[in-house]
Amino acid sequence: MAFTVSLYASLIIFSLGIIYRIAAWLHRETGFSQEDTNISKRLVCAFTGMLSAIFSTKILKLIKVFFLDILLQRKILQQSLLRWAMHMLIFWGFILLFLMHAMGQIITDTIFTGYESTLNPYFFLRDLFGFMVLAGVVIAVYRRFILKVPRLQTNGMDIYAIVIVAVIILSGFFLAGMKISSQAEFSNMVDEYASWLAPEQTLALETYWAETQGLVSPEISRPFEQNAMEEGKQLHESYCAYCHAPAQSAFTSYAVAKAISPAGSLMDRTGFVSIFWYIHFLSCFIGLAYLPFSKMLHIFSTPVSFLA
Repeated sequence: MAFTVSLYASLIIFSLGIIYRIAAWLHRETGFSQEDTNISKRLVCAFTGMLSAIFSTKILKLIKVFFLDILLQRKILQQSLLRWAMHMLIFWGFILLFLMHAMGQIITDTIFTGYESTLNPYFFLRDLFGFMVLAGVVIAVYRRFILKVPRLQTNGMDIYAIVIVAVIILSGFFLAGMKISSQAEFSNMVDEYASWLAPEQTLALETYWAETQGLVSPEISRPFEQNAMEEGKQLHESYCAYCHAPAQSAFTSYAVAKAISPAGSLMDRTGFVSIFWYIHFLSCFIGLAYLPFSKMLHIFSTPVSFLA
């Protein structure tokens, strides 16, 4: 319920923000002419310009500009290699996360047969794309607060952009790490997909996952029994391997799971999976709602301005 309400609230605010920015653009004075250009004339000029670019030989130049200046950010590369790396990591990391993760059931599942978010390459790629964004954020912090690039002023909007992106990515890693180590998540999986297993079989599978998948369980302790490990391996290969890649594939999330493992059982009982889930989707929706009012709007406005 909270997810649905916050999603639609953020989409409404985002839409209103886009309308506000378009209205502001239509009312803004431009050029040196004293002529009072009304809104309808501006709209006609904008759409005429776009159509003339699309349905003419200009489309070839537009495609070139789209790939070199938008997708590959050529102009930024010419100015600064470090700034270019930051933009590319954040831009491509977020775009690919959105397409293959946030929209996975709509886009990825449609394109790729047999898609499961817990199978490779998707399991690995989700962490890779998130790591790319996080690396871009680290570069942004380095440029602004350590390197202190000349003429690069940092205001509240810049700090907000860095913080909200960092919270989205870090909460995603911690959520995935908690799921890897969570016995409650393991029990839910068994109840849903292998409820016919006897208690001793479930314990054997749990033992195998504790050894190989990063699961933290208060029910078992090292050294693990060899017979339980062998039986757990057979059960895993029969019932789990077809939809679960090795947890190590999600290299960043797995590192988080191992780092929190000493407190894993306590965090699991406290409900940290739900806590990080709420932090993750709420930060995503807050970022979406504020996007039209921030500098990050240039993700959308730059391609449109090139076209217009």
